[in-house]
Amino acid sequence: MATGKRQCERVPKEDRKNLRGWAEGARETILAAHMDKYLAEKEKGWMQERDYLQVVCREFHARVSWRLQDHEEPTLAPFDPQTMILEKEKLSDEEAVEKRRHITVLDGRIRRWFGYRIRKISKRRRATGDPAKDPLSVLMTKLSGVKIPHKARQPFQQFMNESYQDKIAPAVAEKWEEARKMGTVEADKTKKPKAGFRAGVARKLFSALPAEEQKALGSRATAEAKMQKEVYAKALKDGASKRPEDRQRCIDDMGDFMRPILRGLEEYTGLHYILIGGGPMQVRR
Repeated sequence: MATGKRQCERVPKEDRKNLRGWAEGARETILAAHMDKYLAEKEKGWMQERDYLQVVCREFHARVSWRLQDHEEPTLAPFDPQTMILEKEKLSDEEAVEKRRHITVLDGRIRRWFGYRIRKISKRRRATGDPAKDPLSVLMTKLSGVKIPHKARQPFQQFMNESYQDKIAPAVAEKWEEARKMGTVEADKTKKPKAGFRAGVARKLFSALPAEEQKALGSRATAEAKMQKEVYAKALKDGASKRPEDRQRCIDDMGDFMRPILRGLEEYTGLHYILIGGGPMQVRR
């Protein structure tokens, strides 16, 4: 019995009902040669990416006639961008309009061609390593607002988290007043109960709860910790969100995120730093 993937005969380009594989062949040869440089320019910023995309599109249109259908293969002659001369075609008004439309469509396809492959490269990079062990990934995830998950709360801590105001705070105030009168804590009324005192009161209240309720609190604490861990792991794996509202949140939080970094750079180098960002603003929350 044969094993392995079933080999399917590829549909000829001229018979395909969608644009999948539109660049296969000579067109892909042109684009693939720019992949590394395009990725490098993209990492520098959106303006560099935009400028280099224009370079790629100019070469593409210089080497592939706009009159060719997707299934028609161009003949690629040696190309030197330094000596490239674009001959002006004699076109009718209708042909000029059609050429502009066709080039605009192709520019969009080329941009998406690179975008799709860059996303695949990014996914591959994340899949081959543990993002949690990458200091840069961990640092940048903080900007997204996703916090590093803590270990599960103890059951009594979960009780404090869920019921402090209505069940614990009144008891803490009462015990604190008693302790002040007995002189076991500072008599100064401006002093507030410290964490250890509050936790001690909470433990006593927790121990008086039915066993089933104590167990349920422990289960909820474990479930919440697991969920937070999954959310954090997903944020590390997915990388930067492209949603406008998520990007706006990062813009809003940029000051608090960068302040200690810039301060650290100043301490280590003795230089003063500022952060400048430019580009289209996102939606407001």
